Amino acid sequence: MSLEEDKTMRISIEPEKQSLLDHHTEKHFTAGEVVRDIIIGVSDGLTIPFALAAGLSSAKAFSSIVLTAGIAEGAAGPISMGLGG
Repeated sequence: MSLEEDKTMRISIEPEKQSLLDHHTEKHFTAGEVVRDIIIGVSDGLTIPFALAAGLSSAKAFSSIVLTAGIAEGAAGPISMGLGG
């Protein structure tokens, strides 16, 4: 069988099965933006408090200052994220 003959070959399908093929809709994952937002939010929510605590600890700040700053960031972070976007 030549390549030209192969291109023109048709497969016969029973009419009732053909209607199933014609009405086929492919389902895709549509919540990509939600997953992206969750991943970025969790990443940001874990990184910023850790960086703040590490920075204050390396500056030889008292533990009460590190704790107070961590609590303040824990309250201010979600508010700023909520207002920003």
